[in-house]
Amino acid sequence: MLRRAALVALAALALSAPARAEDATPALATALHRQIARCWAVPADMPDDVGPVRVKVSLSEAGELDGSPEIDGPVAGDPATKAFAASAVRAVVRCAPSRGLAELAPHAAWKSLVVTFKRPDM
Repeated sequence: MLRRAALVALAALALSAPARAEDATPALATALHRQIARCWAVPADMPDDVGPVRVKVSLSEAGELDGSPEIDGPVAGDPATKAFAASAVRAVVRCAPSRGLAELAPHAAWKSLVVTFKRPDM
């Protein structure tokens, strides 16, 4: 059951690099997804209408957070969406520092990222 939950969370993450998306390799995206998915506790009983949440992240060359992660864009005022957004930010903070990224791509490819968290289909 836990493994299934981790796979669902992994499938629900998307990654983009605002600076140069062409530098973000599939291996880099997969590595980040795996790291963050392990740390993401999706709030229980999420309603179907909770939309995706984008979290902006800046990382140092050592993979440490360079500042606090921030929600990218508006978040609906309902409690479920706010709880979902808070869980996304907590996942990024819990997983810091990100490991092994320098072996996969240059720092410019993962220095500034936007990670999209989507409600897993359960």
